[in-house]
Amino acid sequence: MLLDFVEKLDFNSDYFDLYKISNNAYGAISKKNSGMGGNAGFVDLGNFSIIIDTTLNDGAAKDLQKAVIHYTGKEPKIIVTTHFHMDHIKGNTVFDSSTLIITSHRTLKNIETENPKRIEDIKNTDPEEVAKMEEALKTEQDQEKKKEIENNLLYIRSIQAEDFSLRGADVSFEQEVILHGEKLTVQLRTVQKAHTDGDVIIYIPDEKVLFAGDLLFARTDPWLGSGDPEGWVSLIDKELLKMDYQVVVPGHGQIASKNEFEVEKKYIKEIMELANKYMDAGEEPTKIKREDFSEELQSWKSPILEWNTTFLTEHLKKHEN
Repeated sequence: MLLDFVEKLDFNSDYFDLYKISNNAYGAISKKNSGMGGNAGFVDLGNFSIIIDTTLNDGAAKDLQKAVIHYTGKEPKIIVTTHFHMDHIKGNTVFDSSTLIITSHRTLKNIETENPKRIEDIKNTDPEEVAKMEEALKTEQDQEKKKEIENNLLYIRSIQAEDFSLRGADVSFEQEVILHGEKLTVQLRTVQKAHTDGDVIIYIPDEKVLFAGDLLFARTDPWLGSGDPEGWVSLIDKELLKMDYQVVVPGHGQIASKNEFEVEKKYIKEIMELANKYMDAGEEPTKIKREDFSEELQSWKSPILEWNTTFLTEHLKKHEN
């Protein structure tokens, strides 16, 4: 349910719906099967503007750039990267060096050490696998599945392009950076290991807005496998729920209120409890089913549940040894 003060804007994009969430902050929410990956946003500080994350898709990043120019009257000066996952940073390649990219030290380290492996794997995708996808595209009748295949092929081809080179960051910080604009002050802050090691939140105290990156998956399974599930729960309790904001732009899902962190925390705690219960019974957590969750969480539909149960099986086995 959309918060009553959030305004959906008449901006045409195949990739996202654009919302004005406060006087100077905007959320770009990924459309289903658009290939955009994560959500994004931007903020007008008066004398300059910033983008939060650039998504997985170059087309989405270009639309985001157009939206910034249209609604703020200026080119984006800074891109803030919330974490190292490709669905939040691949669009960096759309922007030239006149746009500064900033993130935390730990996220920059992950971009420099983890992402090259991922990129190399995609570059080395088996041609037979690509051929199978191309053949499936010709025969698939289900439009959603067809769009998913198209997006996967587009992603692979864009990474395999000879001129592809991922932009990392120009500036990194240890704990916090404060951006001072003519209209607003915006806080960039890194937090304890949670979704990943080095997650960055973007906080606008004067407008009570929080851009959470993937620290919030609103009403959909949060991916646990790149971080610390226990640390994530602790962060929600000790920091994210205690901050003063009215609206939060999640990394995935719809624009939300603070309460969505409570729901997400419930999911993480439940899946951890279920995983331990299965392990205690001599069974692997990969057998966890959607019906095992409390009623509020049973309607969620995401392949990430299966990813999480696979991760937790390995995670708990390591802690046993």
